[in-house]
Amino acid sequence: MDPIDGQTTKQAEDDLRHLRELCGNAVDQTDSRIIRIEAVYQTLAEGTRYVYDRLKANEGVAEAWVWSELANTANAYQSFAREVWQVIIDHTSRVEEKQAGNATQLARINDAISFLGEANVARNQHLATIQCSVEAWATNYQDRVEYLETQL
Repeated sequence: MDPIDGQTTKQAEDDLRHLRELCGNAVDQTDSRIIRIEAVYQTLAEGTRYVYDRLKANEGVAEAWVWSELANTANAYQSFAREVWQVIIDHTSRVEEKQAGNATQLARINDAISFLGEANVARNQHLATIQCSVEAWATNYQDRVEYLETQL
């Protein structure tokens, strides 16, 4: 799952469309679950758009910041998927549709978890690279200090 390419936002939009089709005018806009779904969707859409715009503008953002923002977006997507699909499942009467809804909910949540796992691996690799660079710099610095001490 790559939130930058819009796949996550498209899935979220498809999920909302499915919810509207299933519930029709029966969606209660005062229902706390619907309010949470809308709020998480806004967080998801705005977060994805913000990161994409920063990268597109080539503002020289730090890789760590990008991964952090994408992790926040993946967490928002995970919450969104859990909430929206639970409402869909609750509004479904047929057993087969409930099972399909449960499977879709699980798949969406697993997408977010998978992305978070990949982001964590990438972050750890990035941190290991930085640590190696700092250690190499420290070694070179110490070698230079020792050389200069011998010259004095």
